[in-house]
Amino acid sequence: MQKKLSKKKFKEEYTRWIRSASRDIAFAYDRLKAHDRKNIILQSEAYLKEPESVYGIGCLDEAKDLVPSNIILLSTDAVVFSQSIFIPMPGIFDYAVALNRRYYLGSWYSIITLNRRYLKTSTPAMLRFTLEHEMLQKEVYEENLRNGARKFTPMEKRKISNETLNKAIEKSGITNEELIREKELMLNISSISPLIPKPFAETALYWYMEKNLPEFKGFSEASKTKEEDRIGKKLNADFKGWIDFSTKIYKIFLTDIKKELSYTDQGYA
Repeated sequence: MQKKLSKKKFKEEYTRWIRSASRDIAFAYDRLKAHDRKNIILQSEAYLKEPESVYGIGCLDEAKDLVPSNIILLSTDAVVFSQSIFIPMPGIFDYAVALNRRYYLGSWYSIITLNRRYLKTSTPAMLRFTLEHEMLQKEVYEENLRNGARKFTPMEKRKISNETLNKAIEKSGITNEELIREKELMLNISSISPLIPKPFAETALYWYMEKNLPEFKGFSEASKTKEEDRIGKKLNADFKGWIDFSTKIYKIFLTDIKKELSYTDQGYA
């Protein structure tokens, strides 16, 4: 009963937060040119109608040379946002042009997604840095999975992100000047791209993988132990239990944004 109440409370709190976030994001969209704003809304509506359309395989040639052969690379026009783990305030978001996940779909699949604008405009050093950071974080979370899949606290997530960030800087050889430019590029891309909440980004990715699984069979990795297989099945079942809520949240988010924006001069009214 306590677990159910806890899940219910989380859903209520996250729904309140996403409605607040939609107002902030609508304000940011309202500063764009009407044409750009309209395109973002149309693309966001397409994502809601067909979530797996968030992802594809374009613009990935350079990135493929920078990751191990067992990692699936996908691209997207979207930028993922979430509650900040660094500054815990309602109107402060963490934006991500890259997302890495490991799903259990009968066997394990490791996936990294990258924003297409970032792929087209980042320097080779920036791209190496971003991928190194994602792969280093991937190692930490997979090690945790092998040790029982303990849930990390926000403080632990901050520590993991910072430690892997420093290692990625060292491994990629990116300069301080390029790091500054990389942050500026990320902020610019975030301001002109469709923004999607992290839960929906993960749900869309899951559906994309399910729909296209035959194409990715060569990337599958079997569980190393019976316990890892058991955990994989449980994680998959737990994840499916949140899919409806993740989709509902995105619908609320998009509906609230459209209410906040003025479409009188754009043919929406």
